[in-house]
This record gives sequence, C-alpha cells and structure tokens, in this order.
Amino acid sequence: MRLIEILESRKEALKVSEVAKILGVTPQHIYKMAKARLIPCFHVKGAVRFCPTELAAWIKLELEQSNQARNGSNKGMV
Repeated sequence: MRLIEILESRKEALKVSEVAKILGVTPQHIYKMAKARLIPCFHVKGAVRFCPTELAAWIKLELEQSNQARNGSNKGMV
C-alpha cells in the first residue's frame, strides 16, 4: 500500500491540511476528529500535528476494522 509506505517514510509531523488532503476530507473534519480523539494527534503551541507513523498505523487499523465489518456482515449471505 503506497500511502502507508509514504507516511512511514516521512520524518516530519503532518499539518491538518496535509492530513485532510490524504484522507479526502475538509480540514474542519480533521479538527473535529482530533478534538474528539478519533485520530492520533498532538499539539505544538496550540497547533494540531500528526505523527506520520502513528497516522499510518491508525489508517491500517481503520482499514482492517472496515474489512472485518464488511466481511462479518456478509457471512449470512449466499
């Protein structure tokens, strides 16, 4: 998965706008997710930042859970 590899190779923290672009949502949505602690982040003097390796791990987990939920909902189907 290229996105995960790119994130894992990054050394510097990501900004809200970068994460929003990666995930295809608005920066406001990322701020809401960060405030609700739905996405791993940290703060630097009030600015929200994201560790690329933590974000990659979070995306992997979200994808796994999504796949499990999808596969679990199909078990009773023919």
